[in-house]
Parts: sequence; C-alpha cells; structure tokens
Amino acid sequence: MLTPKEANCLKAILVDSINQQRALITKSSNLDATEELETKLITRVSAHNKIKVILNNFQNTPQSVTMPRVLVVDDAESMIGITCTILSEMGFRKVDSANSAEKALTKLIEAADEESPFHLVLTDWEMEGESGLDLLKNIRIHEKLLETDVFIVSSHGEQAIILKAIQAGVTGYMLKPINYNVLAKKLSGYLPEQDDAAGKNNDITPKISASGQAVVPSKSK
Repeated sequence: MLTPKEANCLKAILVDSINQQRALITKSSNLDATEELETKLITRVSAHNKIKVILNNFQNTPQSVTMPRVLVVDDAESMIGITCTILSEMGFRKVDSANSAEKALTKLIEAADEESPFHLVLTDWEMEGESGLDLLKNIRIHEKLLETDVFIVSSHGEQAIILKAIQAGVTGYMLKPINYNVLAKKLSGYLPEQDDAAGKNNDITPKISASGQAVVPSKSK
C-alpha cells in the first residue's frame, strides 16, 4: 500500500514522464514509433489518474466539491436526450452534448482553453466517423485534457472489447441499455454533497420505472 508521500512522489514522476512522452511524440516522424509512444503515454496518463484517486482517498477528498461539467457524446440524438434527462434528474446541472467524436474533442479543447473544462465525458463506442475509443485515446494524448474522466457506453460486453478500453485509459465502462440505476451507480460520486434542506428545496426526486428509467415529472400548468 502506498503512503501519501509515496503517492505524491509517484504522481510528480508520472507528470514529468508524461511531458517527456509528449515531447517525443511531437518530434517523431515514424508512424509505428509514434503509435508506440502514444500507447506508452496513455498508460502513464491512466496511472496518473489512478494515483490522483488514491491521493483523494488519503485526504478524504470528495471526487467533486463543485458541480462538474459533463459532455454526452452520441451520434443518436434520441440517446443524447435520454442520457441528458437522466443526468439532470440525478442532479447534474452542467450538461452539454456533441453528436460526434470530432465535435466532442473540439468542445473539450475549447473549454480547457477557456479554463472551464469538462470534468466528465460519457461517450458511445460506435458512432459514424471516429469511435468513442478514438475519442478516449485523443483525450488521453492531449496535454490539456490530462484529468478528464471518460466513461464508454457500448452494447459489447466481450472481454476483448473491454480490455481495449482499459488499455486506452478508460475511467469506466457501461453496457447498454443505459438507465437511471446504471448511471447512478457509476456517476453519483461526481455530484457535490448537498445539505438535506437544499436538496429538498432545489432537486426533484426522480420516479423510477420498472425498467430503471427516470420518469420526468410533468410540469404543473
């Protein structure tokens, strides 16, 4: 078991190593060598983020003390709507979306440049154009997206498929169909704690259907 001092030391070493790998990738002109360097970089970024979680646990630091920004990525508008609705019912108040991996990466980089980064990405695996796995790899490689957490949603539960996501530095993996219970189990730790009075006054308690879907209450006229 790592001590806090050892974890902080390891995190600093990993940050230096990550920066060195990025410098090597920038200078590399050989495709095979670049892919190997990118794989090593992804592994180091993944290790860095796990060390961050360990340090938070040492300090009893909540995963999120402020409302996190969430980006939902899917090429099916209906799935974006369902996912965003459930996230809203869970209590997330800063949710945006993109209908392709390419647009998602642009939004992520722009938000980081504006110092208002997305903390969490929830992306479908299979999309037109680049896949969710491609998006994950691009996030892990980009220097400004180092601490972005990424969850992949897929209809594939085969071990080989999940292993690919793990090797690319995924934070978590969810199987379809997505419902309120699935998202609550995976993502509730990202919500800041609220006192009971504030929660009762400001949040709607979602009704859950038999299938686990959040049921949006009808608005009073």
